[in-house]
Amino acid sequence: MIKIIHIPDNLTKKLKNKKKLSAPIKEKFYWCLDMLIKNPQHPSLRNKTIKGTINTWEFSINKNYRCIYRKEKEEAYILAIVKHEDAF
Repeated sequence: MIKIIHIPDNLTKKLKNKKKLSAPIKEKFYWCLDMLIKNPQHPSLRNKTIKGTINTWEFSINKNYRCIYRKEKEEAYILAIVKHEDAF
């Protein structure tokens, strides 16, 4: 179970920049983080391990965006917020 979420400075700047991500995407991202702590198996997250990795996960923010994170014990380290087609 995740209890702590770390967001790096470069991603915090991206979240504050109105031109980088729209307000609805940011709002849904923070809702997803809350749900990741409360119920990581919530169906709307579609939370899963990235194939071929051990502790790298992803969840959907909406149909166009996903969040990639690394999970270590009770902590999550956000790595990126990207469009689905740009992820890999």
